[in-house]
Amino acid sequence: MKTIWVLAALLVVVLATLAWVVVRRRSADAASAAADKPQSLPSKPPTKRPPDTWGKTVVVPDPAKACPAVLAIQGKSFPNDDAPRLPLSACSVATCQCHFVPAKERRASPERRSQADRRAELRFEPGKEGDRRSGKDRRRKGYDWHQTI
Repeated sequence: MKTIWVLAALLVVVLATLAWVVVRRRSADAASAAADKPQSLPSKPPTKRPPDTWGKTVVVPDPAKACPAVLAIQGKSFPNDDAPRLPLSACSVATCQCHFVPAKERRASPERRSQADRRAELRFEPGKEGDRRSGKDRRRKGYDWHQTI
């Protein structure tokens, strides 16, 4: 009976050694394969849009070969999420060549906000100069839904 336990223990040791050799060989193969690959620099995550654009503009290369639906929106700019799919559903041209180009930023001046938010200068306290509040506090009385804006 003792012989069976000794043989079982010996079998477990042999299987564990075999498993260790296989794992070690695989890790060595993976390391050599990684060493053979040329090292590439880490890439930057892709940006959603170029910084000087804000959306898409419809471009019609040849207006003579364009459908009336796209001619109506030719040159118009759309935010990236609201741009229609091309070709338009009402397109009557067999091979539509219309496409989008990035819409250029039209603001001439840089952003008005600076590193530190400038709201500290704009305080609207009762009785102080520059207080633009009307005195009607809609939060205390509830909102007047019939009031026109």
